[in-house]
Amino acid sequence: MLSILVWLVVAVALVTAVFLLASVMERGERLPGEPPTDGGLGGFWRSFRAGLRHPARRASGKPVDTDLAAFFADGAQEGPGYLDAEEITDVLARARQQATRQRHVDAGRLTQ
Repeated sequence: MLSILVWLVVAVALVTAVFLLASVMERGERLPGEPPTDGGLGGFWRSFRAGLRHPARRASGKPVDTDLAAFFADGAQEGPGYLDAEEITDVLARARQQATRQRHVDAGRLTQ
């Protein structure tokens, strides 16, 4: 139980360090004309708390009701699919040829 608690504390410390580093690096990547942002640990903490207070909002308020045929018609793409039927046929034909070849195995070597 203690080891799980130690690993949890280590993980939270690492996550906090990564967020703090990202906050500091964002401040360094600011363009010359941009207004300054609150950086450092204080700015990070304010941004973190603001993110917890304001959860992400949905892109659209209403659900979209569509039938299955329209859903698949919208996603249809032209051109060859991920699995090409001719390619699969060629692979299966080669596998069949390899499987039907006679293999001569010396039975004496197998029993040794």
